[in-house]
Amino acid sequence: MRPSARATAEVMAQVLRTTSSLAFADGLNPAQWAALRYFGQASPSARSVVAFARYHGTTKGTASQTIAALSKKGLIERHRSERDRRSVSLVLTPAGRAALDHDPLNEIAEAIAGLPESHHLAIAEALDQMLRTLLARRARRTQVRTVDEQGLRAVGADD
Repeated sequence: MRPSARATAEVMAQVLRTTSSLAFADGLNPAQWAALRYFGQASPSARSVVAFARYHGTTKGTASQTIAALSKKGLIERHRSERDRRSVSLVLTPAGRAALDHDPLNEIAEAIAGLPESHHLAIAEALDQMLRTLLARRARRTQVRTVDEQGLRAVGADD
């Protein structure tokens, strides 16, 4: 028997709460861990406050605060471009790279790695589709709010 969507969502919420509680580790909060992961993997052209803010779905101000905290902890550095002195690239320090060895997300990755391959693939595909759906809905809500703020209403808009 297939579980209800609501029951599955509740289990997912428990997984997310567990994940969130794990993410307060080694003096870092979940946003700081996310930033370390992002800058540890980002291509050189995407190592900016704006690119991180877009990826993380937050404001430039919030992203700047997260990056400032990591910089203060010695985990990230700002490198000015040699070609364009206005351009800054954010890179992990050796301490930042070492911190990723203790990333709480590693525990979740280990739990996933312990699953049969078919389960792992099914979860990966389902989560990818869920994320795409949620991002599309968020984009539509943002578009509707923007249109509403201008005193107009988008035709056929949700919400």
